[in-house]
Parts: sequence; structure tokens; C-alpha cells
Amino acid sequence: MLIPFSSTSDLPDCDVCVVGAGPVGLALALACERHGLSVLVLESGHEQPDRFAAELTAGHAVNRHHAIAKNSVCRGLGGTSRWWGGRCVPFDDIDFEPRSYLPSSGWPIPHAEIAAWYEPAAAFFGIEPSRFSETAGPWTQFGDIRCDQLERWTPQIDAGKRHRAHIMASSRVTVVPGATVTELHLTEDCGRIAAMTLGDRDRQIRIEPRRVILACGGIETTRLLLRAQQRHPHLFGGPDGPLGRGYMGHLSGKIADIVFADPSSVALHDFFLDHDVFARRRLTVRPEAAMRDELLNIAFWADNPAFHRPGHRSGVLSLVWLALAVPWVGRQLVAEGVRVNHVGPPPHHWARHAWNVMRAPLSTALEIATIIHERLLASPPKPGFLTRSSDDHYALHYIAEQSPHDQSRLRLSNRQDALGLPFLDIELHYNESDAHSVLRAHTLLDVSLQSAGLGRLKHHFPTENRVAEILKQASDGYHQIGTTRMGATARDGVVDADCRTHGIDNLYVASSSVFPTSGQANPTFVTVALALRLAAHLTRQIQDTRLGVAA
Repeated sequence: MLIPFSSTSDLPDCDVCVVGAGPVGLALALACERHGLSVLVLESGHEQPDRFAAELTAGHAVNRHHAIAKNSVCRGLGGTSRWWGGRCVPFDDIDFEPRSYLPSSGWPIPHAEIAAWYEPAAAFFGIEPSRFSETAGPWTQFGDIRCDQLERWTPQIDAGKRHRAHIMASSRVTVVPGATVTELHLTEDCGRIAAMTLGDRDRQIRIEPRRVILACGGIETTRLLLRAQQRHPHLFGGPDGPLGRGYMGHLSGKIADIVFADPSSVALHDFFLDHDVFARRRLTVRPEAAMRDELLNIAFWADNPAFHRPGHRSGVLSLVWLALAVPWVGRQLVAEGVRVNHVGPPPHHWARHAWNVMRAPLSTALEIATIIHERLLASPPKPGFLTRSSDDHYALHYIAEQSPHDQSRLRLSNRQDALGLPFLDIELHYNESDAHSVLRAHTLLDVSLQSAGLGRLKHHFPTENRVAEILKQASDGYHQIGTTRMGATARDGVVDADCRTHGIDNLYVASSSVFPTSGQANPTFVTVALALRLAAHLTRQIQDTRLGVAA
């Protein structure tokens, strides 16, 4: 059921209390329900956008590499899934292995333990079966490169909308919108969560949950734990411990074009329907080559050139840019963070974009009509579009693993939100070695393409400027990784292999912030799989407790 906090004076006592109703919190709650557990889900936002809740999220980004907090954290039923593109990608085996050239690499659990939950995670997102490889075709593998890995795209990006009817009908899951958790109260020995303070603009209450799972995103989860550490400095390895440190996202950008030897090959790299779900192939580096050349994990795909650069001379891309550049129009089409990225930095070349449209108005109108139909009217909606190039050049988009950086961290600031919780100071830094890894991966791809006779890369920048350009384009804040990392001890991490916080028996974290390394995949799909694994663990623990067996 769904009961607004403002409409209730008594919250039910449940087996599990989940903080956050984004995709991870909802997946965890629904999995616990299937296992026969009762669940209370506390969500700060509402079903509709709420200005008060949005203003509770704030953080001062120390440098330009991090997105504005209000664009990267969404409070409300469905959480940030309201804004994402719906790209579901598993991690790779190499992500879980120790790598001598990557600090803090090596997860305390094998990939198989999470991969076992990919099928139910696919069902949660409506992308089943969990088919993430394509073994047929001329582009499957060549040289040191793979093109057999797939990403799948959920037809309904908003997990709140997708699962709302189920929640409303449930007798075991109670979702309470408008309830913001501001404080975790510990027992005298700090071994358990004794109570939590939560409230809205009108009132605050205390509840005494049996088990607490923080599933409110990497930034907000870390914020609550930092607040607890502020009250009890010895927690989580102390002030010099891992909490809030090693903040990671990804490096993403475009520094080259891919030029296909056979122009028809581009069709292999566009979105296609697979079991009534859109999928797309990626170009990735074979793991043995990555280990040999000490590369961070990376994925590539053929893409449109940057919308904001009118030199592409495409009426379609310029018309899309013009729509996005008008804020009140663009915000109706895409999430604000996506809009800002596509609009690009000033100066903006309005006249040149208008000229691109006027050069071929009829063909532009026809192609835009097709895009609108496929993106907004068709079922399932196509997650993106790839305009055909007249010269067979396509922008090569990459997303690459980021190594942890000592200076990348989250800290409580001296400013507070309307409910008294300190805001965050956010630092996100990139190592120059990460950029060199991205550049070496481009070289590996270029050599493999040419050796196989499939194509080549054409770089946008001179050799001496490429590392600087990679670092210039590097920016994140949407993939919030590493600040409550998994580790064997409190010195190594904030949580153990079961996502339970070190030292606090009934406090767990379900978030990408527990990932020791970031991999090349956006983290939502894997985090949901990890949450489903956690639900099974909690069920076993609770059943053992009920049977009188020590947990």
C-alpha cells in the first residue's frame, strides 16, 4: 500500500525498513515481499515533483567535474529512475578481479554471486530474458576487441510507475512518501540502530525499526552515514576511514569518429528489437588484452556527433539542439542533466543551427517525425536514434572505468537543509592515468579494426592534446560509486560482503556506493541485482532468528 506521511500518525512495525523508493529500494522491498517479509519503505519525495523535497538535496561541487546535485538526485516514488535512459548493463568478470594497476580492485565476492540475480533483475525492469551477448555475426570478435556484448533498455524507465499497481495492492509492502530520514540513533554501545528520526516540513517523529536498509542513492546514503559518524567519530573506521572516500563515477565522451569500411555495417551498431525489448551492441576490450595492457574497463558505441557543435551540418541534430536549448521545451523532452549535457557550454551558435535546419527542411521534418514516433508513440519506445552519415563517419562514444582517487570524497558541510541535516561538499577528481588508459584503448580498437578490415578511427584532436581533452570531457555525479565500499574489515570498507555495515548489526546499504570499483557499466542494473541478493540474505537471517538460530 501507499500512504503519504502527512496522512498517517502511525507507521507499521515491519521486518525490514527501507530508506528510499528508487529502483533499488523498490526491488529490495518487492523481493522481501516475495520471501514473505513485511516491509516499510520511507521515501522523502512524493509521486509528483515536490519543491520542498528537491531542495533537501544539495551539495556544493568543488570542481566542474560533478553534476549539480539537484540534477543527479531525484526524490520521489521511482527515484532517479524517472530521469535515466533505462540502459541495463551487467558487470564483467574482470571487474571483480584484483588488478595490480588499479588501487582497491578486487571485490570480496565473485561475479557469479551477483550474476545469479541478473534474471530476476531483468524481470524487475521488464527486459527479460537476461540476454547480454550475441554470438553470431561478422563483428562478434576481432583482434583484441569484442562486439558480442549487449545492453538492454527498459521500456518503462520509471520504476515507480512500473510497479505502482503492485505496491498499491500489496498487504506486506507499505510505501510512505514525504517521509525524510534525518538521523540514525544508535544504541549505547553503537552496535545497533535503536531508532530513526524522520519527518516533513510540519512534524518529526521517531520510529524503532528492526532492520534498516539505506537505499537512497550513493550521495544521500553516504550523507546519512557521515551524519552518524559525526555523532560517533569511531564509526566506519573513524575520520580517516573509508566512509565518503574514493568517490567514483565514469569517464565519458567522444574524441574520435569510427569510419566503417562497409557503410552498411552501421546497421549492426544501431538499436534493435530483441524479444520485444530494444538492445544495442557495444565494442569492448577482451579481458586478457585489458590485463596485458593494464587498461581500465571501457565500452564504445557508434553515436551521433555532439548536438551543440553545428559543424555536423545535420538539420536533424540542429533541430533537436534548438528544442533542447529552450529550457521550458527541453525539460519536457529529457531530464535536466541530459538536456544540459546536450546543449553544451556557451557560446551557443543559434544562427548556424537554424541554417542547418533550413538547408534541408523537408528531409529534416520527415526524419524528425520518424524519431518522434519511435521515441514517444511506439511501444516499446526506441531509447535513442542514430542519424545516418553521408561520409560514413560516426562519433565514437566511450564510457570508461574511473580509478578511486584519494581527493575524491564527500564531506558534511557547515550548511544545513530545512530539516537540519548538513549538506555535502562534493569533490570528484580524475587521475591522468585514467585518461591515458582511455587513449590506449582507442589505439587498441583502431589497430583491431584496421587489421580486420572493418574500419578505422579518425581522431578529433592532435595527439598531444588528446589526454587533456579526455580530462576536459570527464564529468559525472549520476553514477555514485565507492563511498561506502565493500571490504573485509572496517579499515577496508564500510560494509561487508553481505552489505551490512561493519560494527552495526542491523544496518545495511543497498547502493552502488558499495562497489569497490566502477567498471564500464552504468550501475543501476547491477545494484538492483545486488539488492535482490541482499533480500535473500535478510530472509535467511530473519528465518533463522524466528527459529531461534543465531544469525
